[in-house]
Amino acid sequence: MSTVYSQRRALSVGLILSLCIVLVFIGSLSAGAVAISWQVIINTLFDLEGEQQTYIILNSRLPRSLLALLVGGCLAISGTIIQGLLRNPLASPKIIGINAGAALAVCLMTLLLPDLPMTYLPLAAVLGGTLAALIVYLGSHWRESSMTRLVLIGIAVGFVCEAGIDYILISSPPYQFSTPLVWLTGSLWSRGWSHLAMSWHLLIGLLISALILSYRLDLIRLGAVHAKGLGVNVGFERFLLLAIATLLASISVSVVGVLGFVGLMAPHIARSLVGGSHRTLIPIAILVGMLLVVLADACGRAIAPPIEISAGILTALFGGPFFIYILLKMGSTES
Repeated sequence: MSTVYSQRRALSVGLILSLCIVLVFIGSLSAGAVAISWQVIINTLFDLEGEQQTYIILNSRLPRSLLALLVGGCLAISGTIIQGLLRNPLASPKIIGINAGAALAVCLMTLLLPDLPMTYLPLAAVLGGTLAALIVYLGSHWRESSMTRLVLIGIAVGFVCEAGIDYILISSPPYQFSTPLVWLTGSLWSRGWSHLAMSWHLLIGLLISALILSYRLDLIRLGAVHAKGLGVNVGFERFLLLAIATLLASISVSVVGVLGFVGLMAPHIARSLVGGSHRTLIPIAILVGMLLVVLADACGRAIAPPIEISAGILTALFGGPFFIYILLKMGSTES
């Protein structure tokens, strides 16, 4: 009975979140330096409007809003996997250094090899994020495995990567400084169809893989002994899921920069709505992540047009207090 109830609840929550996403998505198409009504947006989508509105919506706002949905879902599922593997509610791609490693690699490529096509950005981000995750993983398993050590090493790796980014920025020529600086704030500014084209197939493939393997997280959470008794190769499954989470976060960073705390907030919000079973948690977390990022991007354009506030600034603005709330909640639970 509880299983049926939880499935019905997850379906209801999913439908409500999907409706909210549709409404916010349409609102994101209207927000910006040029305000466009919903009626004009609908007419444009059906090719009933003039050239100016058509260009703004179809070539500027539509691709960046689609990218916001995709990246939001990917960061959410990455955070959900990492929290499930580490059994730590404070864990996220940012906390364990993946985001910073990917960002450092992209900054190095952008500033040192500016003539390379942007299609190489995901590759650079994956290499940087994977290297950071590998250092954290190997460091946490040195002599004895410890999830607490993994988080602490991840934070240290993140600080080192951020120091490298700061050094690259202050030592780069002024004309090369502004673009990576805006990108590092987690901005969807100037993102178009080309950015979507270079990443959507990779991200959607990883999303599907994560959804298929979601039930494995529930088995791993039973403990190594019970999981092995059910035929699960715990070490391999952990490595595979961590690799998927790393790739999702790294490729997302390569496209829109560092969107802090999305991978932290989305799993917690989803868990409060549908519980901790990853079969239902991961799909709902994806929807929550989509909603968070597209809402942050739309609000960033609507607050003070024509000035755009980066989505990453808004997610950090709300994510910081959210992090403190979780920390205080953990403290009260332990006491």
